[in-house]
Amino acid sequence: MDMQNNLPLEAQALAAHLDAQPRSIQVIVQYCVGMAMVESGKAELINTKPSEDGTLCTFETVAGDVFTLPKPPMDTDTETLVMEMLRNILEEEGWL
Repeated sequence: MDMQNNLPLEAQALAAHLDAQPRSIQVIVQYCVGMAMVESGKAELINTKPSEDGTLCTFETVAGDVFTLPKPPMDTDTETLVMEMLRNILEEEGWL
């Protein structure tokens, strides 16, 4: 998914790096960004629904935007590690 054109200039390098990753990595990072938004109060997890590919999570931002992301298959330890790494990046950049 090419999301670079919709981002501020400072986020475009991160988006380009993410766009170059395998789809499985993109899904993990996108889900963790959604969860980081929930943790920071910028979004709410409003629904989870089973699908044939796993669980779909629907989020609503404080601006009222709604988006759905698949929850990637990963164990709790991996999710915790990825969330911690992502939180550090987002906090460094002032995005959280």
